[in-house]
Amino acid sequence: MKTLTKLTRDDICSFEIAVNKAACAKQAMCPTAIPPYTPVSAADRYFREAIFAYADAEYLQDYFWRDLAQRYGVEQTGLQVDFNTNELFISES
Repeated sequence: MKTLTKLTRDDICSFEIAVNKAACAKQAMCPTAIPPYTPVSAADRYFREAIFAYADAEYLQDYFWRDLAQRYGVEQTGLQVDFNTNELFISES
């Protein structure tokens, strides 16, 4: 593994927000997230919004990795972050 840089706190916060959004959206998509007596139309709207929230969170995560790869002129595959040290690494193949 080769160290590319130490990420800024803003970079780390951006990724943490995207991960949290994805986790919350996954919980919202759980079939037991709404009571069984909820009207079908309301349940449909609820799950549609949960799916869109999850898609947005996935996009933010993908954007995070794509942006880092572009900034440092490397391929996106192989990038890893040590969130304890905030260091960005790339696998050397």
